[in-house]
Amino acid sequence: MQRRRGDYFMKRRFVIFSILCIFAFWHIDCASVRTSSGESLRSADRWAPTGKASSRALGLGPNAPTDIWTEGQSRENNNIIPLNSDTYVKLAQRSNPAVVNIFTTQDLQLGVGDPLGIFRVPVGDANLQMTALGTGFFISPDGFMLTNAHVIAKADRIHVFLHDLQGPKEVKVIGVDPLTDLALLKVDCDQNLSFLKMADSDAVAIGAIVVAIGNPFGLDYSLTTGVISAKNRVINPGSRRGLYEDYLQTSAQINPGNSGGPLLNLWGEVVGVNTAIIAGAQGIGFTIPSNLAKALLPDLVRSGRIARSYSGVGFVDLNPSLAKRFGVSETYGAIVVSLNPQGPAAISGVKHGDIILAVNGKEVKNARELSLIIAGARVGEKLSFSLSRRGKRMTIVFTAVNHK
Repeated sequence: MQRRRGDYFMKRRFVIFSILCIFAFWHIDCASVRTSSGESLRSADRWAPTGKASSRALGLGPNAPTDIWTEGQSRENNNIIPLNSDTYVKLAQRSNPAVVNIFTTQDLQLGVGDPLGIFRVPVGDANLQMTALGTGFFISPDGFMLTNAHVIAKADRIHVFLHDLQGPKEVKVIGVDPLTDLALLKVDCDQNLSFLKMADSDAVAIGAIVVAIGNPFGLDYSLTTGVISAKNRVINPGSRRGLYEDYLQTSAQINPGNSGGPLLNLWGEVVGVNTAIIAGAQGIGFTIPSNLAKALLPDLVRSGRIARSYSGVGFVDLNPSLAKRFGVSETYGAIVVSLNPQGPAAISGVKHGDIILAVNGKEVKNARELSLIIAGARVGEKLSFSLSRRGKRMTIVFTAVNHK
């Protein structure tokens, strides 16, 4: 009896030890799942285009069309449409044919080896796959469509399901921009496709009624309604990605699978590309403004990526305390607190303590607004800083260079 009890405890210790070893191997990355590009699945940046499909995004070259979208009508904010019982019915009937469900497949390989990845042995089925869902929408009758970069970034194969056509269709990735989480795709089709017009997102007022259409959890063509809750939201402050964020916040319900779908006004025009949510929250969604998307499209369709500008200037908001310290009367703008001496702005004459009041004639209220203007400038573009230096107004012009 004593021997049997000893054998039982010995086997129990062995099982517990084995489980702990497996957990340790996984925790220190000895056992890992890697993507088709050899990247660890757990460490992968979900925005970076490393899949076989997305990594081929090279644009269409210098002969690519520049205007691949159609502008919505210009309307005043007070031009209100009366809501009727069939308003959303008509909007869905008109907009759904331009929305697509995106289905992506990613090839994975399970392996065991050392934590540094020097020695690694494949384990199990080499054809292990992971699938994901998303949404996109056509912006032209010849098949150009927008979605989020994170929807297709890791995809080795991408298929879309159109609203009124049977069976999946393959797509080509034209361009990907991880920093704004936008991707431009193209479907080849023998017929003109339904598409959505792009509204002026700057003209959208807080409180305006909006509609989201998407594929949440595989429930295709789900329509939710809400309002624009806020504008100019940043959800990754302190990071490089945060410099390019200018989200519209909406109360229209957005869930996993809605990513890349359109946020529409009541005329069925796109005011934004649905992108992010706050985990655990309800009625707090974020969408990329349509004007930001339109600004990126020419470069995406031509070269497949965005070459971003660099000024070499670091700045903060001009608050009353700093204004008093520097002895200036301005109550708006951004004050230069750091400067790369080899940067284009410094070479052209910008100095520490300068207060930047406007760029290319457009007044800037704070450092956030100035960051967005510089980030949105194209490489080689002339930027004109209207600034105040010890109470003296002046203008300094320099050429933006490529951000390395």
